[in-house]
Amino acid sequence: MSQIALPLDIASISHGEGYLVTDCNAEAHEQLINWARWPNATAILIGAYGSGKLSMAHQFERQSGGRFVSNANKVADDDLFHLWNQSQVDKRPLLLMSSREVSRWGVQLPDLKSRLAASLLIEVGAPDEAMIAGLFQKYFALRGLSISEDALSYLGKRMERSYQNVELLAQKMNVLATERKKPITRAIAIEILAQHEGAGYKPGSESAAAQSDEEN
Repeated sequence: MSQIALPLDIASISHGEGYLVTDCNAEAHEQLINWARWPNATAILIGAYGSGKLSMAHQFERQSGGRFVSNANKVADDDLFHLWNQSQVDKRPLLLMSSREVSRWGVQLPDLKSRLAASLLIEVGAPDEAMIAGLFQKYFALRGLSISEDALSYLGKRMERSYQNVELLAQKMNVLATERKKPITRAIAIEILAQHEGAGYKPGSESAAAQSDEEN
């Protein structure tokens, strides 16, 4: 298990797919590690777009030998019910993922409803300041860029906290920094955040990326 070097003394963990662990998702991380304790060997992972659900699911799959279902809310009741039963027969843990609460899945099959109600619910919280800083640094490190601690501190304290917002701001800062051939400084962070908020971004609105890959 390797560590990612992060600013601001962030205690975080890098897994195979590179997801970070801070206070906002530590409980979800622990629940996924302890898959052997799940009631009926089934859990439901709920989290916003960009919260790392898919990376968590791949890690769970490697560790447990279990199955996971992306966008479980879009799967037909009969198919999901059959998969639940098959997982019991095979004695393989099952992880169902969605960005929507189970009450919004529109499940009609009574037997499936009862099984979902009996499953462990795992929720990924909104990003805290440590997670925001880690995600920004990871985004820019992968592109050969750097972001200053002043910029991270400024954004972490002032931006609307959502995973989608982190992604959108990072994309905009990347474009500006590349055009100016400069690292991401506090000045760039201030400029982009002002533009972003002035454009009327509302947390929870779905970007094209969110619509095409809901389970990121």
